[in-house]
Amino acid sequence: TDRLEAVRDAFKHAWKAYKEYAWGHDELKPISKSFSEWFGLGLTLIDSLDTMWILGLKEEFAEARSWVEKELSFDKNVDVNLFETTIRILGGLLSCYHLTRDQLFLDKAQELGSRLMPAFKTPSKIPFSDVNIGKGTAHPPRWTSDSTLAEVTSIQLEFRELSHLTQDPQYQVWTTEVH
Repeated sequence: TDRLEAVRDAFKHAWKAYKEYAWGHDELKPISKSFSEWFGLGLTLIDSLDTMWILGLKEEFAEARSWVEKELSFDKNVDVNLFETTIRILGGLLSCYHLTRDQLFLDKAQELGSRLMPAFKTPSKIPFSDVNIGKGTAHPPRWTSDSTLAEVTSIQLEFRELSHLTQDPQYQVWTTEVH
């Protein structure tokens, strides 16, 4: 129990700073006591949901859940990286759904999954690396013409699970075509 309390205390310390200086933003910059945005989707907050649940931090979890319910919007004219958005946001929402069975998290995951689908509309069936989740457009990375194999293959878990949970095959169909 001492180890658990040490972990819980360390998390609460970091969470307090995130809440004070970066609430709802992607990342806390602890030295400057400010924040940075990568996609403007609350990456740290969503990344932390399952940890809060597992650590039994009910008050912190309830506040973060409320932010997801009231503030998290994917209706933004912003390019997001398919890999990072899938593993951190889609995966985070799915993980939280599995832990809590709270339909909010599955609904948000499905909305995000649908907004990421333009990445898979490519002649090669290898998804583009970047998606504008507001416009519904996708493109390869600016620095090369192709997506990386590691990114493309590692996101299959989240999309297959989204299809399984929603009973909508569209999210996993591309995974059988990439081989």
